[in-house]
Amino acid sequence: MKIAILSDSPTIPTGYRNQATQLARHLKKQGHEIHYFANAYHGSDVDSLTLSGGETFDYKIYGHDVQDAYFHKTISQHLKNIQADRFIILLDTFMLMQVGFLNIDTAPAKTYFWFPSDGGAFPKGCEAILKKIDVPVSMARYGQKQLKDLHNIETEHIPHGLDSKGFTPLSDDEKLQIKKQFGLEGKFVIGVVARNQPRKFLDRTIKIMHLFKDKAPNAVLFLHMDPNDAAQACDLRSLMIKYGLENRVVFTGMTAFKGFPQKDMNRLYNAMDCFLLSTSGEGFGVPIIEAMSCEVPVIATSYTTTAELVEENKCGLGIKLSGVPHLNLYDYKTQEYDRLVLDGTMLGSWEVERGICSVYDGCVCLEKIYNDPELRKHMGKNGRKAVLEKYDFELVGKQWEKLING
Repeated sequence: MKIAILSDSPTIPTGYRNQATQLARHLKKQGHEIHYFANAYHGSDVDSLTLSGGETFDYKIYGHDVQDAYFHKTISQHLKNIQADRFIILLDTFMLMQVGFLNIDTAPAKTYFWFPSDGGAFPKGCEAILKKIDVPVSMARYGQKQLKDLHNIETEHIPHGLDSKGFTPLSDDEKLQIKKQFGLEGKFVIGVVARNQPRKFLDRTIKIMHLFKDKAPNAVLFLHMDPNDAAQACDLRSLMIKYGLENRVVFTGMTAFKGFPQKDMNRLYNAMDCFLLSTSGEGFGVPIIEAMSCEVPVIATSYTTTAELVEENKCGLGIKLSGVPHLNLYDYKTQEYDRLVLDGTMLGSWEVERGICSVYDGCVCLEKIYNDPELRKHMGKNGRKAVLEKYDFELVGKQWEKLING
């Protein structure tokens, strides 16, 4: 088949790019013809592309004019020109809502939207996008449940995935060498892989570390993010000084528009003793499963997808929402759960509720992980097992094959 994919450009280090390029590569191997519409790539159309790190994309990649966000002016004609059989979108629904996607003709392709929901409620009015799509596909059970409870929309569910052979635990000697490389020898390394943007609530990370630093004098934050990201909500370096962390934080050196190759990312995860994410909500959480695949225990805000990725797989701990007891969202209808956690959420854009994790409970979770090496090891093994059973991209790709062939 001729398959068109619309997502983030292969040249930028985002989760959408990560999953869309893996999907394109998998479907290309099955013999399909791939046409990749690369948002945020403003270069000329190319028949293939190789990045400086050696990653190659052996299918046609389309660029667009800066005035043509998400290809809203040109995608209809592109789909007709290539006579696309399938059109797969991997973006936020509100991104297409704001450029008038409801009025775009996608014929002759059958349409699929691999969509996220990363907070309480669903972006205001954006359920209309999913009603327009032939086959909405939730990347998390959380989003699938939410759409059914709130809007009575039935969706498919296919999780995000990774190359479990590329994200794998290394030997103790190799881990020690990696720590030495970053000046982390003898340290308890708390890793964070996240975009330095408002939704990640990184001020919470800094505050958790402020509470924890005197309880664990050898603990350091290891941040894989750009401290100068144009999307930042706060000046991380200023916060580090404010909370007395000047000598307790190490940045990996990545920038917002250039990530690390997979082999280097695997090394970063293997330098970590635990993974921390004080996010306000995740549509899925690719760095979480990458950490799991490397047998790194995870601590994350107990909101949105943490229940299914971390808590159900017993590979880490969920941080309670501020002022709210620990609740399992799958024990309640979405409407009831959202009311029960009102004290731990705040309203964000598109009227989506954002979860505010308790910095005090975050510190408690870190203490528990820090003080129990056997627990860390047990959770790490559980995480790797879950990845092999659920999130390896070979499994994810087969689910997509079945879906698009249906």
